[in-house]
Amino acid sequence: MNIQMMMQQAQKMQKEVQKKIDEFEKKHFEYDYKNGSVVVTISGAGLVSDISINDVLVDVDDKITLQEMIVEAVNAAIDGVKEDRSAIEQAAMPRGGL
Repeated sequence: MNIQMMMQQAQKMQKEVQKKIDEFEKKHFEYDYKNGSVVVTISGAGLVSDISINDVLVDVDDKITLQEMIVEAVNAAIDGVKEDRSAIEQAAMPRGGL
């Protein structure tokens, strides 16, 4: 296989990966934190579009715990999106190089 053919193949693979990533970034995912305590809806691009909080958690006297749970839930959602994106990128990589 010559260099030009390898370059064309690499460019084709790069375009395919970018297409999959673009599609992934447009999707929305729901991450359920602690059995419905907090549900975070996040796009593949990492933008949070919704946070649903179980009414049982809303306690005016314990605002700090709720805030901590929301932060943990959002971070877990972001980590999940990163893992899913990484899996897409890894799946597109050739085994054993070009």
